[in-house]
Amino acid sequence: DTNNGHVGGSGTANQGNDGGAGGGTGGVANNGGGGGGASGNVGGSGRNTGNGGYGGNGQTSGITGSDVTYAGGGSGSGPNQSNANLGGGSGGGGRGGTNATSGTANTGGGGGAGRSGSHSGGSGIVILRYTTADAAALSISGGTTSTSGVYTIHTFTSSGNFVVS
Repeated sequence: DTNNGHVGGSGTANQGNDGGAGGGTGGVANNGGGGGGASGNVGGSGRNTGNGGYGGNGQTSGITGSDVTYAGGGSGSGPNQSNANLGGGSGGGGRGGTNATSGTANTGGGGGAGRSGSHSGGSGIVILRYTTADAAALSISGGTTSTSGVYTIHTFTSSGNFVVS
């Protein structure tokens, strides 16, 4: 299968950036695939040397009280063995190449492309935060609850309900 420098997939506004272009031109069969776009930037372009493109980097959020990067893009792959461990984008993007990996759980990172197939993206996460004092008269439940400074935080890493009464 050839990859003739095709453009990467388009990102969705306010959700993610474009994927990287496939490498090469003119019907060269050993071109690498582009990396997945991410919330922070576009995926890297594949190369006509047989290497895939890096996954785009995710974005950092401090909503939990600590900075964590989410939604990195998975790296592309190609026939060249030298990109066997092409790292995914920061924020849980999966590694591409012969040793491809899935995206990191609870980050929403994209899966890496392998030489014989792609890997799944990491599961997502939902985080809700509110000022504890503002909700003192309410009963609020759902997810895993924690506090950071003046905030109460509810984290969901699986299906659940956020209940306010």
